[in-house]
Amino acid sequence: MTVTSATSSSTTGTSSVASNAAASQSALSQQSLATNMNSFLTLLTAQLKNQDPLSPTDSAQFTNQLVQFAEVQQQININANLEKMQATSNSTEMASAVTYLGNTVTGVSSSLPLQSSQANLNYTTPANSGKVTITISDSAGNIVSSAAGNATAGTHAYSWNGKDMYGKQLSDGTYTVAINSVGTDGSNTAVDAAVSGVVTSMGMDANNNVQLYMNGVDMPLASVIKVTLPMGTSASSSSSSSTTTKTGA
Repeated sequence: MTVTSATSSSTTGTSSVASNAAASQSALSQQSLATNMNSFLTLLTAQLKNQDPLSPTDSAQFTNQLVQFAEVQQQININANLEKMQATSNSTEMASAVTYLGNTVTGVSSSLPLQSSQANLNYTTPANSGKVTITISDSAGNIVSSAAGNATAGTHAYSWNGKDMYGKQLSDGTYTVAINSVGTDGSNTAVDAAVSGVVTSMGMDANNNVQLYMNGVDMPLASVIKVTLPMGTSASSSSSSSTTTKTGA
C-alpha cells in the first residue's frame, strides 16, 4: 500500500491490512489446533471405552499428549500476540513516516531521482584517487551523461541538470548512477553515491518495511541518513534545525 499524502485514512488502511493478516494467520492456527484436539479427544474416548479391563491404557501417555497440546496452544497465543505487536509497530512507523512527505531525504543508493530537471548526490573520494567518473544511465541501461568528478580526497556534492550528452532535456524519473575512482596505481574502485530527492509518496514492501518514494526511486526508511525541510518551513515543528542527519549511519 502506498501513501501519497498525509491522510489518516491511508495510514489506518495499512494498519488494518496488517492487523487482519496477523489475525487471519493466528485464527488458522487456532482452528487447526482445535480440529486436532477434537480428533484426539474422540480417539481418547474410543480407547477408554474399548480398553481391556485387565490391561488398561497407560494414563501417562494421555497426560503427556494433553500437555503437548497445551504447550502448542500457548505458543500459538504467544505468536498471535507478537503478530499484533508487529502490526501495531508497523502502523506506528507508517504514521511517523508520513512526516517525511515533501521533505528532501538522502540515502546511499544507485538509483537517482530526477525531479524538476534536477538530481543531486554526494560521494566520498578515496585518498589515492587520481580520477573520478560519474556515469548516469536511463532505465534501458543507456548512458545519458558522463562527467568527471572531484578526485580530491573527501566528500563532494554533484548536481545533474537532467540533460543528456547532446544537451537534450530528459524527462523526470528514475536513473542509475555509477561512480568510479581510478587510483594513482591504476586500480578501479566503485564509490557509493548518497542520492537526494523529495519524498512524494510512501508505503510498505513485501516484508512490511517502510519505504519512501521519490518519483519512483524507493528508499528504505532505515537507509535515510539525512532529512532536509523545504525552504521557508519552520524547523521548530519537526526538529531543532532545518537539516537533520542520522548519526551512525
